[in-house]
Amino acid sequence: MEKQTIAQEAIEILKEAKQPMTAAEITQAILDRGLYSFNTKDPRAMLRGAIERRCEGGNRQNSVAEKFFKKLPDGKYTLK
Repeated sequence: MEKQTIAQEAIEILKEAKQPMTAAEITQAILDRGLYSFNTKDPRAMLRGAIERRCEGGNRQNSVAEKFFKKLPDGKYTLK
């Protein structure tokens, strides 16, 4: 089985949740299920960066072309 990226795991978590979630909630769900091994002291920041690069309407210099996420005014993320 091919290892998934953080963004792919976040997509799966949001699909399963069927509701918007914060970066902290998504990170905790990934950790609880053992879906990804974060090699950092701040997994939430790592996840947030991965999501923000793929967020609709984002203006990050390191964004990627294909957008999967949308950031809501309350700071939660959803699938676009």
